[in-house]
Amino acid sequence: MRRLARYLRWAWGTSWPLYALSVLVVNVFGALAVATFLRFLVPLPGAREFLSVSTLTASLYVGYFGFAIIVGVGMTLYFFTPVLGWERAPDSYDPTMIRRLVLRIPGFQALLGAVLWLVGVVIFTVVAMAEVSRSWALTVAVTAILGGAMVVLLTYMVAERMVRPVAARALKPELGSEGRIAPLSRQITFVWILTSAVPVIGVVLMVVAQASGFFGGDATEILPGVLALSLTELFTGFSGTRLMTMTVVDPIRELQVAMNRARRGDNDAKVRIYDSSEIGVLQAGFNEMMTGLRERERVRELFGRYVGDEVARRALEEKPTLGGENRQVGVLFVDVVGSTGFAVSREPQEVVRALNRFFDIVVEVVHRNRGIINKFEGDAALAVFGAPLPLDDIAGHTLAAARELKTELAEQELPAGIGAAVGPVVAGHIGAKNRFEYTVIGDAVNAAARLTDVAKETPGRVLTTAGTVRQANEAEQARWTMLKSVELRGRREMTQLARPIRPTMAEREAERAAEREAEREAERAAEREAEKEAEREAEQTPQSPAAGSTAAATGTDR
Repeated sequence: MRRLARYLRWAWGTSWPLYALSVLVVNVFGALAVATFLRFLVPLPGAREFLSVSTLTASLYVGYFGFAIIVGVGMTLYFFTPVLGWERAPDSYDPTMIRRLVLRIPGFQALLGAVLWLVGVVIFTVVAMAEVSRSWALTVAVTAILGGAMVVLLTYMVAERMVRPVAARALKPELGSEGRIAPLSRQITFVWILTSAVPVIGVVLMVVAQASGFFGGDATEILPGVLALSLTELFTGFSGTRLMTMTVVDPIRELQVAMNRARRGDNDAKVRIYDSSEIGVLQAGFNEMMTGLRERERVRELFGRYVGDEVARRALEEKPTLGGENRQVGVLFVDVVGSTGFAVSREPQEVVRALNRFFDIVVEVVHRNRGIINKFEGDAALAVFGAPLPLDDIAGHTLAAARELKTELAEQELPAGIGAAVGPVVAGHIGAKNRFEYTVIGDAVNAAARLTDVAKETPGRVLTTAGTVRQANEAEQARWTMLKSVELRGRREMTQLARPIRPTMAEREAERAAEREAEREAERAAEREAEKEAEREAEQTPQSPAAGSTAAATGTDR
């Protein structure tokens, strides 16, 4: 008994009670409408005796009405039991079976209503024939069939709408394939037939019956019935069209909201799938498209970690082919000093962590100055400025990155030599047809590597060439000083070197003062945010009556 009570409490908190009430209201309203039409709007003598029936007939009417409700509720519960169980324990049921069952709920509900209406039509027609006349029995049968058809359609549409939340949880994104769709055009046709055509057929039948002498009497006697059927056509036509429109418009609105989210860059946008028509195919297609976009973004992000964001974006937008092009680029080479001894004296995990911290700084500085990391080579990194995307003031960005690396790597336990050079290279995809990489080959790359070797033995450990400095903007040129000329390994001519100017005491003090001011501003911002959060919490927390009374009393005492 307790289990039944818990089950009923749980069921009461779901959408099923509202579903059952909606279906019941539609059918009761339809039955009352048919009875009202037969009693007051049909110009036959039997209409006057419709309510003046024997006790046995009245008991039959009431008994069948109760019987229809009990059978309808019982069959619905019997059919929906797996769905109710699935809602409580989703892992205990076959999802494919549940999806098919949920899709059949509106159709089953309409079929159950049609059977109950048909049985009622047979019973009431027989009673009318036995107690009144054949003409009255025929009128009861035709009116109940037409009215029942409209009620069955409205039952289907109400059930389809009420079951959407359950269908959205049961249906998976892949649902909606061509073999499972229920054509939307067929649904629209049925709606028109049963909400607009049926009342018109009723009007035509009344006119034909009057013209053939079926009703007898004056022709004006059918006017109330014709007027009622016309108003019914307006009401049911509007209701059916409204429900059908909502069936189409609601998912389109959800799609519009999801598309706006996707347009703003939200790749997690998706829509619910609760329809087995072309609308469901559209919903599933949108979700599949977003899945593809998420996968593409994941591939681009993963690809970008290996080759750089710019190279990855260009590779996804274009079809990369083997070959290259002549480009003027800046090359920055960073190589750890004494990495062999460091690796021998430390645990492998510690070495990896130190290198990762080291390369985090390198990547951040290079990206900040609009360059890309072309490759990592053990304990060294090669950065390129000006390829694959063009860049203004290549030398200025390259030299600025070299200076910033010198400053930010100073506190790392791994010292490094830094060499920078600007010059012509061949930039493109090098390798085999099925395995290649984007890289740069040329004099600037060789010069940067040689400068790095020399920088390891030079104070400050950052070097470039005088020619590279002269290509930079004036502000950047002022931050470098010329050194002597040397013969780099592999070159026959002399190369004049340059290194960053050491900051003066005043410049260093200004930098430290700026850092302290930035820290204080960050602290003040954090305090302001904490105060705002406290105020929001205070506004959201309601004051208890006791506290309010105490405060009021305190104010009064004062």
